[in-house]
Amino acid sequence: MLELLEPIAIFTHVARAGSFSAAARRLGISKSKVSTQVADLEHRLGVQLIQRTTRSLSLTEAGHLLYLQGEELLRDAEQAIASVHNLNDATRGVLKVGISQSFGVMHIIPALPSFMAKHPELELQVSLLDHKVDVVSEGLDLLLTMSEQLPLGMVARPLMKCQFLLVASPGYIAQHGEPTRPEQLVDHNCLVYQGEWHEHSMWQFKKGDDYCEIGVSGNFRVDNAPALKSAAISGLGVVYLASYLMEDEITKGTLVPLLKDWQLTHHLPLQAVYPRRKHLAPKVSSFIEFIKDHIGTPPYWDAPYVELFSKRQ
Repeated sequence: MLELLEPIAIFTHVARAGSFSAAARRLGISKSKVSTQVADLEHRLGVQLIQRTTRSLSLTEAGHLLYLQGEELLRDAEQAIASVHNLNDATRGVLKVGISQSFGVMHIIPALPSFMAKHPELELQVSLLDHKVDVVSEGLDLLLTMSEQLPLGMVARPLMKCQFLLVASPGYIAQHGEPTRPEQLVDHNCLVYQGEWHEHSMWQFKKGDDYCEIGVSGNFRVDNAPALKSAAISGLGVVYLASYLMEDEITKGTLVPLLKDWQLTHHLPLQAVYPRRKHLAPKVSSFIEFIKDHIGTPPYWDAPYVELFSKRQ
């Protein structure tokens, strides 16, 4: 059993890196040793783990299964080492964090100097992501995401629930009128988020016991939420936006809130996602707690809309 640990670890690095050469460089060993260890592992297990061609490699079904378990093995080893290093509760080592792109740029990146100042022995590696994320294969310790499709086998810890605003520019309203009920949105040019994995073209509203879901359409779809806001500011149409995307547009009057008596009930929580394990590494828990404190309850960006949101209750 013990003699298999090293070849499993080497195989996992090969699968993670996508090549023998890249794995050898990361491990600081020769390519021939990597190849020999993987071949020996296949022989011992009696299965083919990797399908090789002259230019690429791919995992067999057995290889993919062993890779997932190998990632868990490496993470457990890393956590064991981190636990020993962190007996004094210090947060150190490398923390790899993935963050939803728009949210990260606006609200997380500006706060990171404060976090790093508190943990000078920590190296932080951040990936700003705008695609469906595999936490394990991308080597992340933590993912901060607003995706509605969460990775399987992960712990998902909600940090806050997004509020939404329906807005349009004064110029658009002057030209096309202001809707007074959600049903009237079918007569408006509605700007729609359309990503690779999700299209937000069903807009939800609630007022007391009155609930409706409106299928909207328009002449502009995009896979970037800030781009939707920019299009609305330019007068292109009506948009259903998360409040964290708003800065001072409403205060300046470049965007006007619509249907102010209606709750916008689209469900989109910010969640901290990480692999399921017995003990959470101190560097991960420290980062999560920092983000929670930074955001606040309610989130600091909702402060301008407290009165508006209170009317919706």
